[in-house]
Amino acid sequence: MLTTCESGNPPPVTVPVSSALFLPLPSISVFSDPRTSPMEDDRLNSPSTSVVTLEVLGHRLQLSQDPNSKHLGTTVWDASMVFVKFLEKNCRKGRFCPSKLKGKRAIELGAGCGLAGLGMALLGSNVISTDQTEVLPLLMRNVERNTSRMMQANPDSGLAASFGSIEVAELDWGNEDHIKAVDPPFDYIIGTDIVYAEHLLEPLLQTILALSGPRTVILLGYEIRSTMVHERMMDMWKQNFVVKTIPKAKMDSKYRHPSIQLFTMEVKDQSRYRNPGPTANQIPESSRGSDKDGQSCEAEDARDATASENIMDLEPGKIDDWEIRRLGSMAARLLREVKIT
Repeated sequence: MLTTCESGNPPPVTVPVSSALFLPLPSISVFSDPRTSPMEDDRLNSPSTSVVTLEVLGHRLQLSQDPNSKHLGTTVWDASMVFVKFLEKNCRKGRFCPSKLKGKRAIELGAGCGLAGLGMALLGSNVISTDQTEVLPLLMRNVERNTSRMMQANPDSGLAASFGSIEVAELDWGNEDHIKAVDPPFDYIIGTDIVYAEHLLEPLLQTILALSGPRTVILLGYEIRSTMVHERMMDMWKQNFVVKTIPKAKMDSKYRHPSIQLFTMEVKDQSRYRNPGPTANQIPESSRGSDKDGQSCEAEDARDATASENIMDLEPGKIDDWEIRRLGSMAARLLREVKIT
């Protein structure tokens, strides 16, 4: 269930990721107007929303955010929700089950509020969540609070044994010192909604290549906001990687949308690496989203598009939290080019 809470923005707290310190959440006042329905106000991800709550793999994650910040990394974006819910749906078997991810090294690029990295850590991966220095206090706070809260709430559930690890590091794309400091290569490189401008594509590409090895699997989630940027990005990916789009049928039945895509990628030019050896971590042919798989999902993808187009026809009170977020996203895109004179 997706809910949000409103409060004043708490000040950044910087703590070492290795510490086990539990930082209690501030008291939250949800309503300023007593006439407002609690659910109506609470579920909107508005500019005053400071906490977004999402249940992932049986755990209630609470992610602090600052939508009013000038930095885009301080907001919980919808593609990260689609990503973790995809992991949740596909974790019972296949390459995303805990037995396959346990102990694997993963790095999250443009982590922002840290949701995607927490999802991978819950499945047993050892994650480094990275972003620019301005975002690190918020990212670190989310990692510390959620990890501590989950451990305290589930002392006898075996979570301590199944949970991987998660730490925070600064990584500016293209910065060789930052890349060297995180000690590549990684088994997995993940990122959600990290591309919004064309000038970022080349630094991102070089960073991904520098972090990759012959067995690296790259998982990206992305919401299409600019057709030009999207086309340029896809051309760049296809020149350098074997790219597969994850069918909508493999995503969570609720947390998906026609404009949000998930990709798996592998480095195309294996000659970059010496003695690549067996690619045990690579995506098996049966899971690579072949043309046949894509065709089998066309009907369901069409239903997704129809549902999106008809969302405005729903009766009052019938729109759930996720649909509210998607309506807000659609409205933001429509208003982006509006100029008030």
